[in-house]
Amino acid sequence: MNIKSQTRQFAVIAAVSLISSLSFSSSWAEETHYPVTIENCGYKTTFDAAPTHAVTLSNNATELMLALGLEDHMAGTSYMANLTISPEYAGAYKKVPILSPLVATTEQLIDAEADFVYAGYPDGFSKKRHSREQLQDLGMKTHLNTEGCNLGKYGFEQLYAEIRTIAKIFNVNDRGEALIEKLSARVAGVEEKLKDVEAIPVFIFNGGESAPRAVLGNTMHSTVVQLAKGENIFGDMPNRYGTVSWEQIAERNPTFIDVFYSGTASGKVVDNPTRDLGDVRISILKSNPAIADTTAVKQDNFVTIDSVMGQPGPSSVRALERLAKAFHPEAFE
Repeated sequence: MNIKSQTRQFAVIAAVSLISSLSFSSSWAEETHYPVTIENCGYKTTFDAAPTHAVTLSNNATELMLALGLEDHMAGTSYMANLTISPEYAGAYKKVPILSPLVATTEQLIDAEADFVYAGYPDGFSKKRHSREQLQDLGMKTHLNTEGCNLGKYGFEQLYAEIRTIAKIFNVNDRGEALIEKLSARVAGVEEKLKDVEAIPVFIFNGGESAPRAVLGNTMHSTVVQLAKGENIFGDMPNRYGTVSWEQIAERNPTFIDVFYSGTASGKVVDNPTRDLGDVRISILKSNPAIADTTAVKQDNFVTIDSVMGQPGPSSVRALERLAKAFHPEAFE
């Protein structure tokens, strides 16, 4: 090797070393410096270190923790009922104890020695179960996904902020950015396919026979429908959920009905949520004469979304892909 080649080789090695050191420094700069105080839904919580016995009180909180690779920091999960975890998190999910198919009780949290209790929606913290104040008095730090604060519209930017917050609490900021990059790439892929597509009116049905319940505008689900080039017919109502009338649905004439369901009914776990809730709700819609003339019912345009996909979390992108393909199959041919 001549001197010129050696010089070039050393220059390349030096450049690679410099890039590596800069990346390493950048990684260190992004580390969480404890103590760190997090403001969340009107509460301020200070963390002196990453929690080691976290417990989740909803399926979307569980998936977000697993998506960040935090199963080793978890003492338990709850409220999956008989719904199924997303396939990509199934392996990690098996490593974490399931405390309850419903929301874990205060006693179960104490037995698990929980030091961090994370709810993906407000059901996890309530006076009939345990408030955040009660749990914090027991030495458990708490966190609620900010959609549950009902601060207004909630979309992927708010979800990414939630991911960054949880990543910061556990000092896995690099993992948080990697997850956001992965999710945002999938969102962009759907948006690209739908860029020339016109939106269709969509009713998001959340159960009820005499008085139908609707998913309203201040939800991740409503935003996902919008990104899938659907227009939530009750998206102008500034709340998360609410009761509407069959006459209002008929008047707004949805082209598609998005049937949303969880894994429980009247506070009890159902055996088969898809059959016992999703399919039953479609039957209710089909048999109601008040909406028989809507485009959705006449054309049998129904799509089901369970709460694993419908609540704000990593699987929101799965919901987006599912809805986009249902609403506009021609764009994915």
